[in-house]
Amino acid sequence: MQLILNIRFARKAIIVLIVILVLLSIGFISEIVRRDVMDKHSPPGEFVDYEQSKIHYIKKGTGDKTVVFSSGNGTSSPYADMYHVQNEISPHAETIVYERPGYGWSDSTTRSRSIDTMTDEMKKVLDEASENHSFIFVGHSMAALEIFSYAQKYPEKVDGIVLMDGVHPQYASDMESSIPLSIHLTKFLKNTGSLRLLSNFKFFQDNLVQGEHLPDHVKNEGISFALDRMWNKTILQERKAIPENGKQVSTEGNLGDTPLVIFSASKNPMDGWTTSQETLPEMSDNAEQIWIDTDDHFVHHEESGMIVEEIKNLLKSKEGSE
Repeated sequence: MQLILNIRFARKAIIVLIVILVLLSIGFISEIVRRDVMDKHSPPGEFVDYEQSKIHYIKKGTGDKTVVFSSGNGTSSPYADMYHVQNEISPHAETIVYERPGYGWSDSTTRSRSIDTMTDEMKKVLDEASENHSFIFVGHSMAALEIFSYAQKYPEKVDGIVLMDGVHPQYASDMESSIPLSIHLTKFLKNTGSLRLLSNFKFFQDNLVQGEHLPDHVKNEGISFALDRMWNKTILQERKAIPENGKQVSTEGNLGDTPLVIFSASKNPMDGWTTSQETLPEMSDNAEQIWIDTDDHFVHHEESGMIVEEIKNLLKSKEGSE
């Protein structure tokens, strides 16, 4: 009797194993096919050459004022991430969505992901992309570090900063440099093609690309980038460098009277995040903080209207000071 039970169990185990192998094979083949499809997309912006690699940016609108948008660590498609807010601001100013190396259409790189290197890369792009000499920066999450660093190095080039649940430099410096298990798991699902299979379901699509009511072509490109570029080596190295970068930005200190508008998610579930947000206004002598009643870290997707109005206010204040 025990032998019969063991045989039945073995048969079931073999069937389960075969099903898993078939699914992984389908996912792997799908991964190869979809990567070929990515080659057929056309980049929506322009490129700047930086040390034998190309960095992509999307520019819309014209004028003597420029607003620069930068996404957080791990957001594979800044173009899709910032699509709505850029479109809302571009009738009022020149706008640039900056895609760091490893993101969107930009090449990956083996260069250090130190804050000095990342700031130099952004400066190079902005110097070539715009004829204007100063900028309003709008950043989400970890992008706060490169924006703070730019403002510390080139205060005369910064007309204002808007942070959308931006990281506090001290919070960043206290983070672990090791890669969390959740990222390793996501990378495994991506590499096996399993994530591509799951992306056929709307729930997973909405998690791969944040933001409602995106045009189909933008959403589809965003999903393709998430499946193709999510947690690549450049982005992982950037993630590992966050604590050291946070420490350096903290050491450089206060931004003086640079206008700083901070949107903070009051129910952000990350441990210690909301507490760190309470002291973030200390980064500038001219800071304003707006708390949003949400647990969504992507506050610019939930309350884009409020954020757009604050960006417009900064544009008007710059206009009035000239």
